[in-house]
Amino acid sequence: MVIGMDREESKRMQNTLRLAVCSNLRRRILISLKEGKKELRELRDEMEVSSTTAIHALRELEKDNLVFQDVDRGYALTKIGEIVALKLNDFVDAIEVLKKHEGFWLEHDLSGIPAHLLEKIGWLNNSNVVKIDALNIIKTHTTYIEFIKTAKWIKGVSPIFSSDYPEIFENRVKQHTITQLVLTESVLKKVIDTIGLKDLKYSFSEGYLDIFVTKEDVRVAFTVTDTFLSLGLFKPDGIYNTTLDLISTEERAVRWGVELFEYYREKAKKYEI
Repeated sequence: MVIGMDREESKRMQNTLRLAVCSNLRRRILISLKEGKKELRELRDEMEVSSTTAIHALRELEKDNLVFQDVDRGYALTKIGEIVALKLNDFVDAIEVLKKHEGFWLEHDLSGIPAHLLEKIGWLNNSNVVKIDALNIIKTHTTYIEFIKTAKWIKGVSPIFSSDYPEIFENRVKQHTITQLVLTESVLKKVIDTIGLKDLKYSFSEGYLDIFVTKEDVRVAFTVTDTFLSLGLFKPDGIYNTTLDLISTEERAVRWGVELFEYYREKAKKYEI
């Protein structure tokens, strides 16, 4: 029993959980009705069940005040049903992305992702994990570059250094792509050593580059643009995994990436030359 909840309230809560989660049909009906009111015929055809089966599921949802039937005999979510369906959808999306990429999540350190974004992990449900073949790394890298080339803006967080990235991002700044980067102190030093302070000053003077420096031991590396997210993680032993990237071009994944960037930017200090 939940603390502060009497036996009757606990029983009602458990019944709602049973109705919404334990039946695939009832769960699908709730998620379907998020789109708006539907007639029995529509739900029956969409669920691929008989009218009798659909009605039985709907009656149970009605009894729990999750669904109601209006004067036109159409079915819709109640205000409570709307909230339950929303959270249910989040839950289903989260399970989907976690099981689809089970190895990716189990075999990496997730401490670089804050709790409020782990709660939104379902936003990555239409992503793909790309395995970088050491024998074909140029092809994988080229795909990443193509995404960067067409970006209207770029945001990135990196505790790791790749020798060709400074030139890539420098070229994007010259093409007037608004670029914001959060770098560790060691990575910033590598960037300066690679392109030189003079060229870095030029990039800053153009007004399209902002660099933020963090002293935090960052355990995630990613790039997010207006059209895609590329996310890499560290192994439990503290070594960055260069062979796997989670990639998505979905709008929700981009929003997730922007929120992750803002989390690190707010804790970093803007670099001034």
